[in-house]
Amino acid sequence: MAISKPPVRKLPAAVPPAPTLDEKKIEAVINRGSTSLPLEATSVRLKNFNIKLPASTLAFIDELRAKRPRKPTSPKLGISTQDWLLEAILEKIQREQKKYEKGV
Repeated sequence: MAISKPPVRKLPAAVPPAPTLDEKKIEAVINRGSTSLPLEATSVRLKNFNIKLPASTLAFIDELRAKRPRKPTSPKLGISTQDWLLEAILEKIQREQKKYEKGV
């Protein structure tokens, strides 16, 4: 039986030195903060509204939601029921506005 020497381990490559960071620049970035939201976005007032739908209508809505594209790895549907209903309501409002030529 031949006996050989153990393999020679290679030393890890030298790690390049980390770039030096300027503490003043770091503090400036931290203290800069972010911009605030526009006033219009925060002034939207939401109201709750309960709606009763036939089960068949809700099932049809779910079928339509399932046809929407979704994130590749997400098991969730591409759009929530609430968002789908809001889209439908907004489309109806736009059609009615065109029909009656009134603006809101």
